[in-house]
This record gives sequence, structure tokens and C-alpha cells, in this order.
Amino acid sequence: MRTLLLAPLFLLATAAAQAGWQLEQPSELTFMSFKNTHLAEIHRFNRMQGNIAEDGEATLSIDLTSVDTAIAIRDTRMQEMLFETSRFASATLTAKVNTKVLQQAAAGAIQTYDLTGKLNLHGLEADVSVPVLIVPAADGRLVVTSLKPVLVQADQFELTAGIQKLRDIAKLERISEVVPVNFTLIFSPKP
Repeated sequence: MRTLLLAPLFLLATAAAQAGWQLEQPSELTFMSFKNTHLAEIHRFNRMQGNIAEDGEATLSIDLTSVDTAIAIRDTRMQEMLFETSRFASATLTAKVNTKVLQQAAAGAIQTYDLTGKLNLHGLEADVSVPVLIVPAADGRLVVTSLKPVLVQADQFELTAGIQKLRDIAKLERISEVVPVNFTLIFSPKP
């Protein structure tokens, strides 16, 4: 009897995984900056879009104009001097997720997964890899959380000159050129 009750739930979950997933709020992507050696601050992006297609192709687009450092003038300076959002308005992460992992998560299995993909930022692309925890929520959504930060190297994306400009205008001795990025992404099954 129990098997008969669980079978429709598994089929529904499998169908949801095959239809794909859409990013929802309150997803969050944060990054840390370090200046003058001992001062660390946490920042975030307020707007992102993303999905995981039925074949496991995943895309996350980050609106760089939505950078939020809690200081308006710093947000503007980062947009203009660092990200150059007039030319590069977004950053994009693309990855391939094993469809069996998605099906198992949709069926209720908590699991870890080594996510690998490509980050396109500032017109350049680099490989990224991060272990993630995939947790199914009671309401049918999936929560994907980074288990370790992604370390973004400024020189890989030609952001070093922008960091120098920010350092000079803020009269700082140094700003770190390696930035740890963490995320918690919430996906709902597509109808």
C-alpha cells in the first residue's frame, strides 16, 4: 500500500525534474571584499535570472548593475570602474548538471554534487568548480548552496585595473584581487 502511495509522488517529482527548473527568490549571491588587509565586507547582487533545462543545462545570469554594497556611491563606482556595466551589464555562469542528480533531488534525496562550469565576466570566460549541497524543500523546490566559496581572480577577467581605480579613489592601501563568492539558489519546477 505504501509503495502505491509513493509511486505517484515519485512520478510527479521525476516529471518536474524533466520539465526543468526556474530560479526564484529569495535566491542570493554574495561576495566578500577585503581592503587594507584587515577589513572584510560582504556584498550582494539583487537581481539574477536562471534555469536548469530538462537536459541539465544550467544558466545563471547576474545583473551587475544590481550590486549592493549598502553604500550607494560605492555601488556606482563598482558599476562604472570595476564591472564597466555600460559594456558588460551581466555575468553568466553556465554548467551541466547530471539529470539523475536532479531526479534524485526531486524525489527527496539530499545530496552533494561537484558543479563545474564556465563563468563569463567582463567579456572573458574561465572555468569554475564548486561543491554544492542540493536539498529538496517540502514545497517541491530545490535549494542549491555552495559548500565552499568560488574564488574569483581579478586578473582572469581583466578587473585588476578597475580595482586599482577603486583603491585610488577611496585612498586605500590595498583591495584584494581574489574575491570569495557564495550562493544559495532556489529553483522551482517549471510548469
